[in-house]
Amino acid sequence: MLTKRQAVLIYNPVSGHGHLDSWNAMFVALMLEKGWKVLALTPDTGALMERLDQKGLANSPGLQLLDWNAHQPRMRTYLRGAWQRWDRLGDRYFYHRAGSETTSGLSFGEYWKRRMCQAVVPFLFRASYYAYTRYRRRYLTSHSLAVEDPESYMACPVDMARRVHAALRKARAKPALVFNMYMDTYRTSRPRWDEFAAINTLRWAGIRFVPPAMPEEPWYQLPSWRGMCILDERVRAAYSNELPDKVFGYLPDITETALPTDSTVFVREIHRRARGRKIVFLGGSIGGQKNLARWFELIRLADPGRWFFVQVGEIHRGTLTVEDVAALDAALAAPPENLLLHAEYLPDERVFNEVISTCDVVFAVYRRFSISSNMPGKAAHFRKPVLVSDRYLLGERVTRYGIGLGVDEDDAHAMLAGLACVMDKPVPEACFSRYCSDFSLTELAGRLEGFLHDCLK
Repeated sequence: MLTKRQAVLIYNPVSGHGHLDSWNAMFVALMLEKGWKVLALTPDTGALMERLDQKGLANSPGLQLLDWNAHQPRMRTYLRGAWQRWDRLGDRYFYHRAGSETTSGLSFGEYWKRRMCQAVVPFLFRASYYAYTRYRRRYLTSHSLAVEDPESYMACPVDMARRVHAALRKARAKPALVFNMYMDTYRTSRPRWDEFAAINTLRWAGIRFVPPAMPEEPWYQLPSWRGMCILDERVRAAYSNELPDKVFGYLPDITETALPTDSTVFVREIHRRARGRKIVFLGGSIGGQKNLARWFELIRLADPGRWFFVQVGEIHRGTLTVEDVAALDAALAAPPENLLLHAEYLPDERVFNEVISTCDVVFAVYRRFSISSNMPGKAAHFRKPVLVSDRYLLGERVTRYGIGLGVDEDDAHAMLAGLACVMDKPVPEACFSRYCSDFSLTELAGRLEGFLHDCLK
């Protein structure tokens, strides 16, 4: 049984994208506030500490930050540095740059050192690069003939095992459980997970944001695996029926709701541009699921005297459809007067929240989006009606709680009618309150602690 005298290692494999840093900070803060010892392992400790500082927990005695790069061999680090120093030295003498010449003002030792380098370094520099290019050409040729790994862009579980193992050498406590904040990013190759199991001896669990219909990934068969958290009640039930001897927990899709202390320049610019018109907001990680083709069609259809549209977030063009790209490029080439487009990731989620708090409607009519989202939670917290697809999980939740409206995700005219409808028929306060209660930090804390205890029974 896990007790509060033990530690949990919270492992965050991805930083700087979407709301993953915020979720990591929320989980670390929650565990600290509940009295747990937390070992935090994340590629961007600055992002974590900045958020914990906002919560007054940056100096918590129960927190220890671990070294993300502790697994890197010292010899490899030394050789990389030595090659960089050689590259600078060779470049200086091969191209006769400043610092390679001999002058009358040099000391005896420095003079002969430079003479020796002038005679030897250019030849060795040329030879080393000849050898490197030959090796590089052979390496690329051999790998181009190999079958391409369709999951080569995904995270390797062996890397996780090595990072954790190396980082724990300087940990003040051994964790009773490792909790991975983003299992969706990992490869599903069985040999890789067998390698992981050969290194990892710790019990571990995690979160799956986009789970398949059934639990088929190889990690479910590992003896060290304890459980998985899922944000969809129905999927969690299906997994439990499929693997009744495993632990599957449901977590509400909560969100960070803090606001800046003062109004930001960005939000003041939105107000200046909107000039009293109703503001419709689309934001987050802008990929193919955000339905940009219909979003820009909606902007074209809407009365520019009544509606103003705001789009905020990093755009992942590689995930967009051909129609999405055409609509986006047209909007960038000739920006509509009633659109403010900020195509960058906002690292401070408080500013992102401030934009939502100043809008009138949240647009979340995503395309073929069957999973959970924290956008209805943000909309409910700031008392803004949300427009979603009338299909899938979001459509069911928004309809059940009455915090907005579901419309046809392929019909921009239906979206425009939906905007008018949610403006004409305000959402009752009780609907927002009920959603916020069921998707609250308090609800998450209780479910997460119960999940952790179940994992280690």
